[in-house]
Amino acid sequence: MKRRSLFQAAAVPLVAAQPNTARTLVYEGRFVPPNAECKVAFVSDQHYWPGHRENWGGGTQITSSTDRRMPDLAEVLNAERPQLSIHGGDVISAAGSFFPPPDEYARQLAFASNFYKRLNHPYVPMLGNHETLEGLYENESQLAAWRKHFGAPHRYHDVNGWRFVALNCLLPNPNGRHGKGDGYGNAYGLDPAQADWLRQVLKGAAKAVVCAHVPPSGWVGAAEFERIINDAGCVKAVLCGHVHRNITTKLGNIPVLVRVANVTTPFGYTMVHGYADGRVVLVQKSQHFPLEDFLSAGFHAKSPLGTEADRYMTLGGASEQLPLTGLKVIGDGAKAVIQDGHLKLEAPSGRCKVLIDHKPLKRARLSLTIVKAGADRIGGLAGDIEATLTAKYSTDGKVYLTRGKEVLARSWFNIGDHIAYRLTLETDGKRVRASWKNMLDLEAPAVDESQFGFFVDRGTAFVTDLTLESLR
Repeated sequence: MKRRSLFQAAAVPLVAAQPNTARTLVYEGRFVPPNAECKVAFVSDQHYWPGHRENWGGGTQITSSTDRRMPDLAEVLNAERPQLSIHGGDVISAAGSFFPPPDEYARQLAFASNFYKRLNHPYVPMLGNHETLEGLYENESQLAAWRKHFGAPHRYHDVNGWRFVALNCLLPNPNGRHGKGDGYGNAYGLDPAQADWLRQVLKGAAKAVVCAHVPPSGWVGAAEFERIINDAGCVKAVLCGHVHRNITTKLGNIPVLVRVANVTTPFGYTMVHGYADGRVVLVQKSQHFPLEDFLSAGFHAKSPLGTEADRYMTLGGASEQLPLTGLKVIGDGAKAVIQDGHLKLEAPSGRCKVLIDHKPLKRARLSLTIVKAGADRIGGLAGDIEATLTAKYSTDGKVYLTRGKEVLARSWFNIGDHIAYRLTLETDGKRVRASWKNMLDLEAPAVDESQFGFFVDRGTAFVTDLTLESLR
């Protein structure tokens, strides 16, 4: 039996709640400090390539699923309700190393334009080194087609006292004027006109975040850029892409945060929360999009996410630890802490179980995003039903529902560490339905009323979103 057929046979279709179902919010996880002045999404290196059937980078760049990933990312970003989303370059796959013909380049630009039209909030498109047709960037005439779709190659956008500045760091390099550049002869930095523009833009800002596709450490004129942003006195962080990994460095006194590529699992993006005192909280998020045809073994060995501190961080002040309001932690040696925009669960041995401190509900829906970080198992709880993910093969499956030791429904979907999984557990008092987004749905008999929560077995898990709703 083929792998996809096995999944289809194992999964039970989920009966979606009717649009007119009344919902009452019972609990919502508060993992980010309150009173943020702005909430902005940053996503880079989508590398969309519609219709493409070959993955790149040893299979780690998932360009073959572009037509599925694109609408999913738009849906996920819209659900975040940001005041702005910034798309940090290489949204498409052109220029050096890809070499599409002109008609394919035009199709990619139209595809990216369609992506932006799906967003229901303001957005800023940015240029990356794969946004032009030609592999070598020699002059701004090569940006004509991109400009026609997306406008100025550098700009800024203000959100409630915060200025987000998007730069064009493609530096024309005809005849190697600025040296040999990267493998395709491209150099990066700011020309004098854009450097002057940046000085003026920062003069008018109280708090600013500067965004560029390529990290400034490798720029021509990096020292001048460092002087500009440090002398301005308002720049709280620099956000970049290009490297496809989470890396944190500094330029003078200013943090430079290179963020993971969207094209590689776990299909990441970052939520940026800015506060009146200048603090910035960054939270690593994911499209919750593990693919049934993606083999994650290589990803395990060299995760581009880096350490926990590279994924979740507070800049410019103390990292505030928030109370576990409305949650009960159960288990010997179990630990749960809310800090830097996420809830961290730890169970050195045994289980760390977290229950929402609310009376049992007959009709309810639990939704959470949970990351398996080296644990044996993670999952959600609805009464005596457990919805479990594990990377270990067994007769129980790798995704399954259990009551005690009895396996009620199962499948063998490929499960990886560091990927964010989105679970919705819904019960009507008769059935429990578990839906793992973009993977599968399982269903089993339920008890009349349920308490809800989640767990990790022998390891660590991170939760970034959590809600419990009563359904009528």
